[in-house]
Amino acid sequence: MSLYRATWNWVVGIFRLKKLLLNTRGRYPARSVSGDFGHWGTKAWRLLSALAVALFCISSGCSGPAISSHARTPFLDSHDLISMTDKMAANIAANPGIEALTARRPMIIVLDNLKNETNEIITRGQGDAFLQRMQVLLASEPTLRTRFIFVINPAARRRLVRQGIAPAGATGLTPQYALQAVFYADTKVAQAYRSDYYLCTFFLTNIRTGKIAWEGSYETKKAVDGSFLY
Repeated sequence: MSLYRATWNWVVGIFRLKKLLLNTRGRYPARSVSGDFGHWGTKAWRLLSALAVALFCISSGCSGPAISSHARTPFLDSHDLISMTDKMAANIAANPGIEALTARRPMIIVLDNLKNETNEIITRGQGDAFLQRMQVLLASEPTLRTRFIFVINPAARRRLVRQGIAPAGATGLTPQYALQAVFYADTKVAQAYRSDYYLCTFFLTNIRTGKIAWEGSYETKKAVDGSFLY
């Protein structure tokens, strides 16, 4: 007999024992389980129950703190980075409104900084990775390269001018659209549990008018148990 089957039989036996004891208490109120079995019997029952559940969990292969399919921590990870940027880049390229705009002339786009409204610490470099990967996906395909042109951020250009790398007089292409992202999170924390629902939004905004030409979102929820929290 396997360990799993033997443990399961033992768990069933314990619960049958509890049922028998409860029936005994109902038949003989004067000599009830709470009277004869008493305080130590109750403690023993609780101990046996806990041991049974623990052994059953071990024998059936319970492991890992992650409750969600990809969650190892409650934070966004490389899986989310790849999944959301693949989805957003494909969404932009296939959007009918963007197709109509880029049919007349290419969109000249500048990357904005990611705005973090979550409870997670996202550094400037980590935030840049999400938007930079979208730029790579849209600029690397030959069929998309003529539709989407990315230019350097004005702040970065001024830094290059100060360093003498870029000429001071040249202005280059003027960006028409800004690719922006705002991340939100709804976090719930208990003593031995934490869950985070993330809403990651992306926008292509007309810099001159402020009108949003395209927007998309990525949603995910992560949950971990107390082994991560403590």
